[in-house]
Amino acid sequence: MGNKIADLKTTVKGTLTDLRLHWNEPKKGNYMSFKEIVAYSGGGIGVKFIGLMAFNMILSSTNGLIGNTIGIKPLDMYILYVISVLVNIPLSGIRANIIDNTRSKEGKYRPYIVKMGIPCAITTILFVWFPYQSFGSLFGEGYIFGEKRAYVVTCAVVLLMNFFQLFFYYFFMESYENLINVLSPNTQERTDVATIRGVVYSLAPSVLNLAMPIMAQLITNNNMYDIRLFRYIYPPISIASIALCIVVYANTKEKIVQAKTHIIQIKFMDSLRQVIHNKYFWVIAMATWLGFLETAASGILTWLYNYGGICNGATFSFITLICSNAGLVGMLLAPFFIRKWGKRAVLIGTNVMNVVFIALMLPTVYIINMTDSDAGFINTYFPLILLVICFWMNNLMNAFAQILTPTINADIRDYQQYISGERIDGMFSTITAFGGIITVATSGIINLLYEKFGINEATARTVIDNPEVMNRVMKNGAVVGDVINQAIEDGAANITYFSLYDTGILRKMLAVVIIASIGGAIINVIPYFFYDLTEIKQRGMVKVLKIRAFFEDFGNNTLNDNDLVEIVDMITLANELIDEKESVVSKKAIQKARTAKDKPAVKAAKTQYKNAVNRNLEIKLAPFVMNEMNRFENEIGRIQIQDAEMIYGAGLNGLGLAELSQLRQELKEAKKLPAGTEEEKEIRKYKISFCRTRITARKYQIKYFGSASEIEKPDDTVLNELFDIEEEYSRKEDILYKKLFEAKEAKNKAQIKTANLEIKSLKQQFKKLNKQINAEQNNRLSYTRSAKPLLDAQKLLKQADNYAHFDEIKKRYEAIKGENVSVPV
Repeated sequence: MGNKIADLKTTVKGTLTDLRLHWNEPKKGNYMSFKEIVAYSGGGIGVKFIGLMAFNMILSSTNGLIGNTIGIKPLDMYILYVISVLVNIPLSGIRANIIDNTRSKEGKYRPYIVKMGIPCAITTILFVWFPYQSFGSLFGEGYIFGEKRAYVVTCAVVLLMNFFQLFFYYFFMESYENLINVLSPNTQERTDVATIRGVVYSLAPSVLNLAMPIMAQLITNNNMYDIRLFRYIYPPISIASIALCIVVYANTKEKIVQAKTHIIQIKFMDSLRQVIHNKYFWVIAMATWLGFLETAASGILTWLYNYGGICNGATFSFITLICSNAGLVGMLLAPFFIRKWGKRAVLIGTNVMNVVFIALMLPTVYIINMTDSDAGFINTYFPLILLVICFWMNNLMNAFAQILTPTINADIRDYQQYISGERIDGMFSTITAFGGIITVATSGIINLLYEKFGINEATARTVIDNPEVMNRVMKNGAVVGDVINQAIEDGAANITYFSLYDTGILRKMLAVVIIASIGGAIINVIPYFFYDLTEIKQRGMVKVLKIRAFFEDFGNNTLNDNDLVEIVDMITLANELIDEKESVVSKKAIQKARTAKDKPAVKAAKTQYKNAVNRNLEIKLAPFVMNEMNRFENEIGRIQIQDAEMIYGAGLNGLGLAELSQLRQELKEAKKLPAGTEEEKEIRKYKISFCRTRITARKYQIKYFGSASEIEKPDDTVLNELFDIEEEYSRKEDILYKKLFEAKEAKNKAQIKTANLEIKSLKQQFKKLNKQINAEQNNRLSYTRSAKPLLDAQKLLKQADNYAHFDEIKKRYEAIKGENVSVPV
């Protein structure tokens, strides 16, 4: 017992020491400091609050706030949903183009967390405070399209507000969720931080789920769909959440693995062509689009509470609190499961378990009692407990997705940069929006099921006229007739969902949505079997990206000593380990030392074990590094060099000599190349891409210049001068932040104020400079598009030449090491 207490004290002491040492600087091998992790996760509570409330008012085929509260009929809501999805496609294109071409010292995502968060919150407040009940008196009586004028105006307002929210909400949430992609290139660190973030910001839905039923019991007669409930709760939470969003913006820093001099300039169609070839994106996207039915059963507990009256508000708050806390358990377990089995296995396993637990809900809806006439345990509390267990387990499985989804998406974007050389994260959302058409076409099934099995106006009127239903006393003590009459008195826009107060219809609908969810969950899991982007492959890609960025900076004379030492060490180690076999790793030595109660031996055994694991990992990664270093010595590398020399030798004028018909014929021939071996597949894939690039460039030449002979290379002098200024600003920024840190350590308020003012002024200069750089880059667009084959050829040949200077770089490395330069990793 004493040893365990001592071990616990040692662990706590070590944790506190780590927090102190690495509050502002990351630990060795990591990229994020504890301060950054705390700010990203804690501020995420505000992001999650705004996101939850905004999402509750975005059109879908089954939106409860729009359907049950505001009163839009199921089929009308589906029509509005179709319109909103179609409108979201161009909106997503605008978002993607903004993000992918953002060149700012603040980063690709950070600025938009505040810029889009504020209008998102304002739109949320306006949405719930529109006087929907007064539209009749405001716009007069009469009919439009066969519906009351007030109802049509309500639909128009809902649609208009959705247009705003589609842009602001998705921009806002994508910026926060995708920020983790660029805070660290280390996939395991991203997983760990995503877990911390998930645990912390899960407080938001827990608080909201706890507050809503309690407030409903106090002010709306247990009616969870009363508009007053949203009006009292949403505005104050929205305002407080903005302050937390500012915390995220102010305390994080993006770290993209690319050359310092890399120019970000890619247009919509160019990035679209690149993303289309990302096979892993299609796997995840297909799972999203095909799993549209899986969430159909997500609202059955709320239906049972609101229409079945199975318990009072306090009990339901307790139930929702229990179910939502399953997410906390799942998020805490996720990193350990991912470390042990990998993302793919966890992804498949949790989705299969979802099918099982959704299926187990089915028998419970047939036996649960919804009146006070029978208080027997078997058909009251027992089925309710089973439902809660199923929902708890379902939420547990879904919690894994909250960790898996951002980390997998981050890995997919690393892969995109690996195959294309560009970070074009925004375009992924655009293609996903296009895929939303598939979801639109299929999710209408839910609305049709609602209409067919009883959620319609005719059935609702029959229910209202049925004394047996109206006089039913629910287990929460409310009388159905009183609840319905109160809702009508409060201005319920339509009565469609009142049909669910009939327990027979409610049971039937519950069974229908559960069966639909089972089918959706089965379809959803199928694409994941084709996902094979392993953790080792991701780590290897990041090493390759670092090497490419390093040699690009070397060629542009912008290397710093720390980067040089890191990359040379990486390549040297990989060269040493390339032919080494992995060793057998065992914890027996640790267990033996623990049995002997020999603390120094335990510590030594742990260190030896950790070193052996890390060495095995480096052995696995060595081929990625060496294949990249030797890429121009294999068959495909020689072919690439040969094509690059041909394009470069012909120059700008040579690009216009080939007719489009000739280039298209070469593409046909490339498609006929053999693909029997992996090497042949790679060669075929490269030749097809090469031919397509030439065809696209030739089209741009004709569009912009008429002929290649008229193309002139822009003068790089201005752009290079702007880059030099940017480097100077960056150095100045580092000095100012160091000055601010020292002032805070000394608690010198005057110096803190001065440093903050200087930093603020420098940020304004950065903003002005970025506008100049973007303007200069846009002036080069016609040239970069038309001359892309030549630019690619120049880049490849320069890269090959840079790689050939590795021995020269090693000499510089030895000189640096001789000076004992301190190198953070």
